[in-house]
Amino acid sequence: MKKILFYIVLIASFVFSFLNAKNAFSQKLISKHTYTISKGNIEFATTINSLYQTNDKLIFEVYTSTSGIFKLKKDIRKERSIFDILDNQIVSEKYTFSRQKKDGYEEYLTKISRDSSKNSSTLIEKNDKKETIDHPYIENVQDRLSVQLDYKNKLKIGQYAQVYTVLDKGRVREYTYSVESLDTINTIFGETKCIVVRRVIKDNKRSTLTWYAIDEGFIPVIIKQYRKKNLQFTAELDNTED
Repeated sequence: MKKILFYIVLIASFVFSFLNAKNAFSQKLISKHTYTISKGNIEFATTINSLYQTNDKLIFEVYTSTSGIFKLKKDIRKERSIFDILDNQIVSEKYTFSRQKKDGYEEYLTKISRDSSKNSSTLIEKNDKKETIDHPYIENVQDRLSVQLDYKNKLKIGQYAQVYTVLDKGRVREYTYSVESLDTINTIFGETKCIVVRRVIKDNKRSTLTWYAIDEGFIPVIIKQYRKKNLQFTAELDNTED
C-alpha cells in the first residue's frame, strides 16, 4: 500500500512539474495580420505578423516568404522581438533575424543591455562565421520590430512625430516618423479612415509610407516602401485575427 501511495505521489509530482514547465513556455496569440506584397500587379511574397503573450513577456514575430510565381525562388525571412512594457513604454530585450535562400543562410541576434555600464551587442552569423559588434549604451533603444509597436501605441495617444534610436541588424540608426496626410481608402474593413505616416531612416535612401487604420486600432493596412522616389513594393493587409 505504501509503495502504491509512493508511486501515486511520484506520478502526480511529475505531472504537476510537466504542466508547470509547459505553462511556463506557453504563449497566447493576441493578434495575427497577413499581408500580400507586390510590385505593380505582380505578387511576389506574403508576410505574417503575429503578436503573442507569454507569462511575463510579449513576442512579436514576422514571417515573410516568396509566393506566387516567385515561390520557386526560395527566400524565407523570420524576425522575432521579445520585449516588455514598463510605464507604457515598450522595452526591447532581444531581436533575432534569419534569412534562408537557395544559395545560403544568414542569422542575426541582437541583445540589448539595460545596464549603463555595459554595451549592447549584435551577434552576426553568416556562412558559419561569427562576428560580435559592440555598441555604446543607448537609453530607450528599440529593435526593428519593437519600434513598430511602440509607434503604433504613440499614434493611439496622439503623439504623431517621433524619433527613435534603433538597433538595425548591427547598425545604430535613427528612425523619424512624421504625418503626411489623412486619407480614406478601401480595405478589408470597407471604407477606412487612415492616417498616413512617413518613416525616414537617417543616411539611408529608403523610406516608407504607412496607412494606419484609425478606427481599427491603428493597424497598418497599406505599406509602401520607396528607394529615393521609386516605389519598391506595396504590402496590403488581406487577413486579420484579433
